[in-house]
Amino acid sequence: MGIRRLLTSLRALVAMPDRLSRDLRHLKSDLGSTIAEANQRTAETSERTARKHQVDISALRSELAALRAEVGDRLLQNQLQLGRLATLVNSGEEVLPLGRRVPTAVARVRAPQGVSTASDLAAGTSNEWLELSACPACGTAERTVVCEWNKLVLLETAPDEHAMRYDYAICHGCGILYATRRPFGRRYGYLLEHFEDVIDKNGKNPLLNPHPLTDKDRDRYRQLIARGVFVSDHEDGDYLSGVFKDRFANAGHVDILGSLLTPRGARVLEVRPRAGTILEGLRRHYGADVYAMPIWESQQFILRELYGIQTSELIDFDDFAIPFDEPFDLIVCNHMFNHAVRLDRFLAEVRGALKPGGHLYLYNEIDDGEFLQSGQSMIATMNPLHLQACDRPSLVRAVASSGFEPVFVKGRDRRNFCLMRRVDAPDWTPVPQADLGKRIDLYRRARDRAVLRAPEGLRARFADVWPVTVERAVASGVARFDDEGQLRIVKQYE
Repeated sequence: MGIRRLLTSLRALVAMPDRLSRDLRHLKSDLGSTIAEANQRTAETSERTARKHQVDISALRSELAALRAEVGDRLLQNQLQLGRLATLVNSGEEVLPLGRRVPTAVARVRAPQGVSTASDLAAGTSNEWLELSACPACGTAERTVVCEWNKLVLLETAPDEHAMRYDYAICHGCGILYATRRPFGRRYGYLLEHFEDVIDKNGKNPLLNPHPLTDKDRDRYRQLIARGVFVSDHEDGDYLSGVFKDRFANAGHVDILGSLLTPRGARVLEVRPRAGTILEGLRRHYGADVYAMPIWESQQFILRELYGIQTSELIDFDDFAIPFDEPFDLIVCNHMFNHAVRLDRFLAEVRGALKPGGHLYLYNEIDDGEFLQSGQSMIATMNPLHLQACDRPSLVRAVASSGFEPVFVKGRDRRNFCLMRRVDAPDWTPVPQADLGKRIDLYRRARDRAVLRAPEGLRARFADVWPVTVERAVASGVARFDDEGQLRIVKQYE
């Protein structure tokens, strides 16, 4: 037993190096695995740490960029606000931000020579445009362009992209606003035919129906006319309610004309009446001999059927002519100064159709105080059929330059009306320079306010002028930045 144990021990001792070697290999393998796992965990931890650091750095960079942008915006806003203060201090010139200086008035633009152009077809009508070289009223060439667009820039119903640009200017002579670029011929006719679309007012008023009448329309109108004008609210049934409204609204004009003139038996023409209520009033009270020139077939039909008034064919706003041979004592015009395509020819034609000493009565003409001295948008007011606008002094100067003198001039509900007498020769004085500068400044502010008030979905149409408009609007006091950096329109400003 002792020898056997000894042999066993000897064999174990002899085998020990192999076992030790094997155990060492296992130990090395285990140690290698442990080290590899540790290295992998370290690498993963390092990668996570690096990624976290990268995210932190990116976030920090974004925050720094946002901070820079905010600081830049605030600096710009402060510069704009300082520009506004500089304007109030320095009455001679307006200081704009970013070191730029411009005169107080908008840069004057000399008009190109008057030409008519016709090019490709657009929206079913020819692309005909007049480029005016001078004021269509007084003939003065000097002017200041104050607004590029008409109302079509705010609508989706423009015939094409060219139709929304009229480049409205202030005349340095009489002071009216007029479109230096305007449609004529078939293009203007297209606007009239699509009246409801281009002014963005859809309705079923028979007095404002621009479409040709069908036999069904005529039968319907006859049924409405048969009810008469004075249908009480306690009565049932349809009637031409617009005629009563027109008669009520125009009663004041009949009173003015009857009080200031002697219309007994006078020969009277109204250009662009709605329902002929002024003519009917003058005929009923003074026995006037009355005639009418309507713009639409619906008005022509109502004038003839309701009041039996003799009418001409429909008005041609471009090639305006009065077709009646004998001269008139009084010519009444509804909203024609604003609409005449060739204003000089229109005024000359009216003057030529009056007896010596005869009278012209203009009413329902836009007073530009509607958008110069209120919150109304200038661009929204000047629809593509509005080619001129005025205040009362500029209206009188413009008409006087064509051979008339004022008799009675008033305004009501943002509309002007004036009674003018035909004279042998024009006698008028151009707008004073101080009034001209103020007028240009008011128009510039109105233009900027209208651009900034454009619906957000249409801002892209003003992208080219937006930054400059913001700068000028803040510098002039039309707009300001609030405490949160939001641009706000200033409702009242000096």
